[in-house]
Amino acid sequence: MRMIHKSFIVGLTLLLASCLSTTAFAKEVVFVKLADNFIILYDSSSSMKAKSGDQMRLDIERQILTEKNSTLPALDWQAGIYTFTPGFGKEAFKSYLPMQTYDKGAFTSTIDTLPSKPSGTTLLQNGLVSLEPILAKLQGETVVFLFTDGQFTANRGLPAPGMIAKQLAEKYKVCFYVIDTDDDTNGDQAVNAVASASDCGKVIQFSKLLGHPEWLTNPLFMVKEGEMPKAQVVGTSVNNVLFDFDKDVVKPENYVALNELAILLQENPKAHVTLAGHTDNIGSEEYNLKLSQRRAASVRAYLVEKGGIDNKRITLSSFGKAKPTNSNDTEEGRAKNRRVESIITGM
Repeated sequence: MRMIHKSFIVGLTLLLASCLSTTAFAKEVVFVKLADNFIILYDSSSSMKAKSGDQMRLDIERQILTEKNSTLPALDWQAGIYTFTPGFGKEAFKSYLPMQTYDKGAFTSTIDTLPSKPSGTTLLQNGLVSLEPILAKLQGETVVFLFTDGQFTANRGLPAPGMIAKQLAEKYKVCFYVIDTDDDTNGDQAVNAVASASDCGKVIQFSKLLGHPEWLTNPLFMVKEGEMPKAQVVGTSVNNVLFDFDKDVVKPENYVALNELAILLQENPKAHVTLAGHTDNIGSEEYNLKLSQRRAASVRAYLVEKGGIDNKRITLSSFGKAKPTNSNDTEEGRAKNRRVESIITGM
């Protein structure tokens, strides 16, 4: 199938208008913040000179941050970007973007200024200790996205990284999402200890993230129907894309609806779409979460490859089997739960 161009718009205008006025925009949804703040801890130490695949780890780290930033909705988090390398002692901890209301443009500019050449030691303990005065000023729940391979230059005057993280988690409402930049096991003990400082923490392998910023989305926001106290952005949900059992391939019967969605996005360049993946209740929670991620990613691939939509305008979110819209007691209900919802904002 060829990419959809604007020359097709005239022929589909009436069809699209009909869909928009009837079933395509079936319900109003909201983006709900799950965290109030987030912090990026950026690692530019000499170990980031190593390669993951064909690319230097530091280059991949910067690309991941760029992808993540481009796909976030405009919710009013307090957010900041800090480095803990290179340098000595607490001097290694540097603020590149101090905590402030999240602004996509400010994040884009700041990411461009982050160190691009790996150098120096990894003072992970000092970086974690330096978080305390920042956390002390924040209200609500905070997610810390920490890039590290778990190897560090020890400071014998400080506890191990996992202990520092645990002390912070006991004192403040903080979750550590640790992005493990080394697929080997050299630093796994420290990585796992920091992530397990609180029940909400998680370790994510570096190799999974490039091209898949949705892995960092779930701790920050979710999509719900109706008004919610923490919601900041209201969107409109279009018809669901349905999937066969245990499959993540977009079916031909969904092509027309996705073509219409692509045209809508082409004609509204400020609009953004969030693709929320779901499954039925058959299978484990972990398996279904990954399946729902793949389903959302397959719809994104269609919109990018066939519809010509910039992937920076697409956010992926995945819920596995957690949010059914129909009963899972029947095959008909399960079939309707195997879906990807498309939520449009910025219209």
